[in-house]
Amino acid sequence: MFERYTEKARRAIFFARYEAATFGSAYIDTDHLLLGLMREDAVLKAHLRPPATDETFRKQVDAHSTERLKIATSVDLPLSQPCKRALHYAADESERLQQKFIGPGHLVLGLLHLEEGLAADFLKQSGIHLVMYRDVVRASPADTPGPPEGRLAEEEKPSSAPRGPQAPRAPQLASSIGVLESLIELEIAHLNPYQRLKRKPWTRQEALGHLVDLAMWHHQLLERALTEPAVAISGSPPDHQGVAQIYRHYPWEQLVPLWISLNRLLAHVLTVIPEEKLAIACRIGVEEPRTLLVVIQHYVGACEDLVGQMLAKLE
Repeated sequence: MFERYTEKARRAIFFARYEAATFGSAYIDTDHLLLGLMREDAVLKAHLRPPATDETFRKQVDAHSTERLKIATSVDLPLSQPCKRALHYAADESERLQQKFIGPGHLVLGLLHLEEGLAADFLKQSGIHLVMYRDVVRASPADTPGPPEGRLAEEEKPSSAPRGPQAPRAPQLASSIGVLESLIELEIAHLNPYQRLKRKPWTRQEALGHLVDLAMWHHQLLERALTEPAVAISGSPPDHQGVAQIYRHYPWEQLVPLWISLNRLLAHVLTVIPEEKLAIACRIGVEEPRTLLVVIQHYVGACEDLVGQMLAKLE
């Protein structure tokens, strides 16, 4: 679905899902999409009429939010009908402008096509209107999507290489695999590794080191789950203990591809897990047993939450 989307547009949708879970919504709405866009689209922020900011809009969304469900970030939240229409309009705008990609500007135009809704109203009240902003998007530099990092373009692949993503043997894992693959395609190498997160006592470098530890631990768990009728592990997943000492001085330019490689392999492993294996019991430390499916979903949710914190604006 998102093959034509640029990296910034994909990141905006990733943040939209993250915002929806933060607000306890059962679906991704246009409000969450606009919050994601205001994180990523500098052009949009430059054209907003003061005092309109992402914080002022966040307060409006919070005031209109009634649901306060506890939503795991690994859950594949559905798009609301207005959000689906906005994405459809975005694709139409890309075609109208004779552009082969769909970027953040097209998503903004998609929101402006909606006749009602908090996001559309906020944009219009902030000086962003359809005809005017179409000219802005037309004049913006081309931002064509390239192949995901570490993957060959189609024309560069050997003729024997399989085409398209491999369908998982267990359909229930499709959502978790999709989230994991979207995370490893995000650009994080350019981030300042020494900045501290807002909700964790770690730098980005220590946080990514923690994710490396989590990935290695789950590789071992999955190996046992695929070969044993049940899994009992005495130790719990690694927490922040020792992260600072192990990863504080490890080169960031080596840590990022290590995390990507571990999770790319893990995503592949998830595609070959049989359906019947998802129900096996996994006892971790003194906790009550959980099914393998729940363990996998919890891991992906932890990755999505921490990567979201790493990508958030910290200054």
